[in-house]
Amino acid sequence: MEWIILILWLSIINGGLGGQYVLNWMANQPKYTGGDKVDISAGVMTWWREISKLVWAVIAVIIELIRGKEVKYLWPGFLSLSTIIFCAFTGVIENIGFFYLPRNYSPHIFAPYVNVYLAFLPFFGKMMFNAPIRKEHWIGISLVIAGLATPHIPWLLGVAQDNHNALDLNAIIWILIINGCLLSQQVLNNKTVQTALPGVGPNALVLWREIWKMIFISSAIFIIPIIGNLMNANMPDSVSSTKFETRVLNKVDESKKEYLLNYYSKSDNNYVLKPDVPENEEVKIKEIIKATEYHQFFSLFDGSIIPNNWLPILFVIAAGLTGYIYSFGFFKLSKFSAHFWVPYTNVWLALLPFIMLLFGKEVTGYQIAGAVVVTAGLMIGVMDHRRNKVEEIAKKN
Repeated sequence: MEWIILILWLSIINGGLGGQYVLNWMANQPKYTGGDKVDISAGVMTWWREISKLVWAVIAVIIELIRGKEVKYLWPGFLSLSTIIFCAFTGVIENIGFFYLPRNYSPHIFAPYVNVYLAFLPFFGKMMFNAPIRKEHWIGISLVIAGLATPHIPWLLGVAQDNHNALDLNAIIWILIINGCLLSQQVLNNKTVQTALPGVGPNALVLWREIWKMIFISSAIFIIPIIGNLMNANMPDSVSSTKFETRVLNKVDESKKEYLLNYYSKSDNNYVLKPDVPENEEVKIKEIIKATEYHQFFSLFDGSIIPNNWLPILFVIAAGLTGYIYSFGFFKLSKFSAHFWVPYTNVWLALLPFIMLLFGKEVTGYQIAGAVVVTAGLMIGVMDHRRNKVEEIAKKN
């Protein structure tokens, strides 16, 4: 019975996660959002995704209460709530990255690498829950790593001059951050369920997480732009010529370029802001530079939560629904040690290259082969299920 429950929920989670990646990507593609530039920051998209998830969680909890569930079962306890708050914080960071990456890369390029943390789950499961590490895990981990390396083979062998699967420094940084966030959440999801008070179900846990995620992302959208403005993040006194030309001058039209060069003069290898710029001109300079997303951190939180173009937000709201579904599934399965089931929530990765082919993206045979090898690695870990009963983690409350 344990494996029937696992397989059913793993199928649902795979659908929710796969849909999430595709919807996040579509929300950042002008082709699907009216043709204009998607002028909505990753932070604002995250805000709409979390408000969508919160609404779905509230609806689910109301249905539970109508059906007779007692209100006291909505309170998980302070110990469980502490893990929820931490996961909510890392979840907001992770989601901002998931809206940043699709602007520059197809999901089938970056998605496999945000799950490298899966290779470490057996060791955390052993340390935290004394869960056994089986030989199937080692084989599976080896295949996953081999599958992730497969798309790079042409470049590694010198057959291709350019590595089309390469990610720039910003993407690599975000992938490292996302891996850390996801790893902490998968481990702490177990602790959340393990320490929750009796009778507290997945919907209550999702509700509390979404409440805290909304608190964190709303605070960030309000506070961080104020900090950026105080620091003059979008009006640097001096900036390298390469950086200024690449991030600013090459992204504005001739009139705005000419306007900026009235106040920034080139000196050696830098552009230097002229002294005593009038206050009204400062505002205009900041607006022009802000629109180019010059400051890559503060630009993540710029913009109003009421956008000019609602089409991207519709995709984000739909992603909020799939996000609620898989979050419920994660809490439903978190009574089992994470490394028994979390790797298999990513079988959708094998289908992703084929899905992106349907969207007209260029997908190589090596990328497809890599997806097949990764999927094989994920599946081998359950081949000995007849000899290993999946046991629930002991509850603390």
